[in-house]
Amino acid sequence: MSTTSASIGGPLRIQKLWLTDFRGFPGPNPSEFSLDGKNLLVYGENGSGKSSIFYALSGFFSLKDAKKLREHKNVFSGEAEANCRVSVEFSDGTAPVDWTLSVHPTSIGPRGSDPRVVEAALRRACLDYRAILDTNYLHGGGKVNLFKVAVDHLLRDYAVTATGGTPTTIGALWEQVLRAKPSVQSTASMARINQACLEFNTAFRAAFPALLPIINELLGILGCGDLEIHDFLTPGLTYKKEFFIDRRKIEGQELNPVLTFRRTPLTTPQTFLNEARLSALGLSIYLAGRLACTPTAPGTALKLLVLDDVLIGLDHSNRLPVLDVLKKKFADWQIVLLTFDRVWFEMARSYLNDAEDWNSVEVFERTDVSRGIPSPLVRPVGTNPTEAALAQASAFLADNHLPAAANYARAAFEESLKRFCEKRAVHLSYRIDPHEVNTGALLSAIESWLSGQANRVRFMAVIERVKLYRGMVLNPFSHTAPPAIARNEVSGAIAAVEALYKYAAKQENPGDPIAIAKRITQMAGPSTDELHEALGCLRAAFHEGLTQFCQRKTLRVPFRARNLDLEALWAEALGDQVRLFPAPNDGIPALIEAERRWLISPVSAAVLAGVTQPELARVLALLVPAGTNRLILDTL
Repeated sequence: MSTTSASIGGPLRIQKLWLTDFRGFPGPNPSEFSLDGKNLLVYGENGSGKSSIFYALSGFFSLKDAKKLREHKNVFSGEAEANCRVSVEFSDGTAPVDWTLSVHPTSIGPRGSDPRVVEAALRRACLDYRAILDTNYLHGGGKVNLFKVAVDHLLRDYAVTATGGTPTTIGALWEQVLRAKPSVQSTASMARINQACLEFNTAFRAAFPALLPIINELLGILGCGDLEIHDFLTPGLTYKKEFFIDRRKIEGQELNPVLTFRRTPLTTPQTFLNEARLSALGLSIYLAGRLACTPTAPGTALKLLVLDDVLIGLDHSNRLPVLDVLKKKFADWQIVLLTFDRVWFEMARSYLNDAEDWNSVEVFERTDVSRGIPSPLVRPVGTNPTEAALAQASAFLADNHLPAAANYARAAFEESLKRFCEKRAVHLSYRIDPHEVNTGALLSAIESWLSGQANRVRFMAVIERVKLYRGMVLNPFSHTAPPAIARNEVSGAIAAVEALYKYAAKQENPGDPIAIAKRITQMAGPSTDELHEALGCLRAAFHEGLTQFCQRKTLRVPFRARNLDLEALWAEALGDQVRLFPAPNDGIPALIEAERRWLISPVSAAVLAGVTQPELARVLALLVPAGTNRLILDTL
């Protein structure tokens, strides 16, 4: 049974979730979601069964199952009702726990309730967009009343001390009020209901000071610092004593937030605030309630937060701060974040791609051909889009699906360049249309940035290596009607992008390019990928050596708005070769010019296919004369 760092002895986490014949996931075989003790980011297109995950977790970790499991039974599968179940494997190494038609993990069955599930059910938060609506939109034009939201969700398990020093919760005190509602209005029964209301009112009001600062802090993180909740007003519960039973009721079930927007009081925020602020307000209220309640949780208890498309009221620019909230305030929770928005899913993956505590899956609608029924496809993709694209490229390469492998290699290439620019604050030219910031623009910006870096030749070798494939595999126009892409080209491109990614994201320090080229040219039977790596190293070393040589010799070139590329710089050097290469070194330019295809010109597919170990050994011998470790240009 699998375990992770959140394993035996540590905080409890969910390892795996199985849905069998549950809603959108027909039996008889279970559909598996591997959390591995981590948070989970889920993309599911409409109709794919994404929300089934929400209902499974919400129902499994529930003390009051609002919907019996039978009502979640898949109606298309034709399987027996008894096959419907939700199963969860925890990180403590024990057997999976089942929610079946006959028993729920929190119910008192033959084996008793499961204390782990009970603890999690007390503190979990499962929110969908309808929960956010409850905080604002469902109140018409009148005051917002959060009483039901508070006693059912926000402050249900807020720990308080009852009369006599007995520890309890606000939810338990509310239940006590409901139980104390008298059927016969005797003196004793009236005393009980009045005492129950008094205890509830005291505890309820005492919770507000803990809730308010958390709400306002979350609003600030979400970019809504101009919106502030100052207090909650409640008249307090009282029992209305009436002769007729249908007129007897518990009055005072009100909780009205006192809030301001830009210091202006708002009694009906749903009338004046835009959807983004209302969503941020609702989300802050719900999350603050969970944070206010969870300090009483045992240190090893599972604290679960499930969010199903709660961000659809926010535009994309306002969604990333929600990830900041989760990172800063819910670091000790296990989070499941579900969305149908593909753009947001990719944004979140990119934002989280350095985080080791997240997994990602995609859920797609498809048809079980043998039965003719919907049967979703669950595909783990990893949180890191670059690593996922590289893995998919390698998988397609193994299946000899070269055009598909090339496309994924190109996707990884783009992600690596973007990550490089982000990590090192590389400046890019502004473009109104971000699609115009293509791989060519990114590469140019990176090369300009490298010109001012120490040991740049080491990093230029990585760039030169990927540039070998720019006209073929990594060309954005080469895949809609692809030419005959060679397997070695695709394999080499994948290896080159992997090297770029290691430097871009993991900031690994590439080795000395001359040392790498020497090692490869002296190997017994180097692979094609290794030969391509050596070629990239030689090109980078020559470019850097020529640049330093021209600067040292004060080569005068016409002014240009941008840095000279290698071909232009070599052309200028040839134009002044009489001065730069006097005898006895006057034969060197011709020797270098003879190796133009390897050192200077853009590398074509035909040239790349012709790379051999002897060819590279000859070029290396030219650049680094025997008995030295310096480029020949450095000695002139």
